[in-house]
Amino acid sequence: MITLRSICLFIVLFFTVLPSYAAVAPRTHISVIVSLVDNVSQGIVPVPAKIGNGDDPRNNLYWGALYGVKTFLSKADGWRNLGCEKDINDTILERCEFAWKDKLTVTADAYRGSRIDQAMLDFMQQAATPPNAAKREMVVFIGHDGLMDTQNQPIIEHFPKHAGHNKQAVVLACMSEEYFAGHLLAAGSKPVVTTYSFMAPEAYVLEAIARGFANQASEVELRSSAGAAYAKYQRISAKAGKSVFGANIQTKPLG
Repeated sequence: MITLRSICLFIVLFFTVLPSYAAVAPRTHISVIVSLVDNVSQGIVPVPAKIGNGDDPRNNLYWGALYGVKTFLSKADGWRNLGCEKDINDTILERCEFAWKDKLTVTADAYRGSRIDQAMLDFMQQAATPPNAAKREMVVFIGHDGLMDTQNQPIIEHFPKHAGHNKQAVVLACMSEEYFAGHLLAAGSKPVVTTYSFMAPEAYVLEAIARGFANQASEVELRSSAGAAYAKYQRISAKAGKSVFGANIQTKPLG
């Protein structure tokens, strides 16, 4: 016989055994837009065909490969894959949700490689959207720096402009300080981590930045964490790793 007492006991037990990430809803969130690497449509030095197919997230260098966002965050210490959904639309081939401990949630979208223009536009639109007053929010772009390619230049005309609101933005792509930072400032966002050289935009850098953001690290600390992670996995000196990422204090808004 079900009694009021048994119902109450069940509720107490249910919430007692809930994992910490469910019991405590994080108020810190990162949206990640991943432009899948694509040998055919992007102006890159070709990578092996299996990991360079922009229509195949499962094996793609930036998504399903060892250091791709989906694979790396699913296995990294303290992280949990909360679930993935395929074929969101013709452009977004997969979306995954992740949590780090009880401090942070991440939504990552895998964009078809040939739609890098849409990936960059969506990133800029998110950067231009003021953050939710009840949350701490960051937006991240990962992939080839499509603004280097002539065929993608027209998308710049559609980049939004907005008064400053300081939503933090990160661009893990080659030379992103030169190509993205001014546009982000014009969109009202704050580019806290950009790059000053060619680099491999792999997920260990994202993971280091995400943990720092969850712990309310400063801009200097975020760049330092990114550089340290890059040095570790690229097997280069700490100085060389940190030189990839730099300050934005002299960057001016475009337009």
